[in-house]
Amino acid sequence: MIDIHCHLCFPGAYKNVNQVVLRAKKEMLGIITSSARYGEGLRVLELAEKNKGFVFPTLGYHPTEGTDHEGVLKLIEENRDKIVGVGECGLDYHWEKDPGKREEQKKIFQKFIDITKKTNIPLVIHSWDAEQECFDMVRDSGVRCVFHCYSGSKELAQEILDSGFWISVSTQVCFSKNHRKLVKLIPLEKVLLETDAPWLSPNKPEPNYPWNIKISAEKIADIKKVSKEEVLEYARKNAIKFFSLDI
Repeated sequence: MIDIHCHLCFPGAYKNVNQVVLRAKKEMLGIITSSARYGEGLRVLELAEKNKGFVFPTLGYHPTEGTDHEGVLKLIEENRDKIVGVGECGLDYHWEKDPGKREEQKKIFQKFIDITKKTNIPLVIHSWDAEQECFDMVRDSGVRCVFHCYSGSKELAQEILDSGFWISVSTQVCFSKNHRKLVKLIPLEKVLLETDAPWLSPNKPEPNYPWNIKISAEKIADIKKVSKEEVLEYARKNAIKFFSLDI
């Protein structure tokens, strides 16, 4: 099993992240640990260094952070050979309603699209209530993209898939009718599984954990009338292929 997106290093996410990694190693092949701010990025790099070949880092900037995005861009440049993707980054119109600040988000997101082109690694997109705008910005970019925690329409999801991009399935599929409808559109050959841990837990009030992708796999298997093992096997192969993981 490979969780392609979680936040093990988000401040206060877990009492002991090292114990979480040790537990994950008992049944998982790897974890892609994402970041969305500068300090989190530093911690992600440190955790990946301690767990080479199991924890793989991505460096990004949350669109509503309002902090040092230039620092994150520099961190990406300096650690190009250590990371497997840029992100998460993108647009967030759910929390940001101000038109001027939304335009500023676009300018910053474009910088991350540009550095992804330069480094030739995948882009992990945050697109809450801004799915169409994010798609419009990357549509002709030539960048490998995955829409993380996609919650948009089925029509746009199909357009995203038809354009050669990817949509990762989060543990939201365990409790969201909309996400179960979206899963029907995604062929097994393009299934990627994520938890976005510690959030989106299928076992509330507990935090989410990377190994909970097996619960998502059970739900997807039920929807697609295949075995859980088949879903996990496709997701494993797809993650290795998309992120060029050395596993």
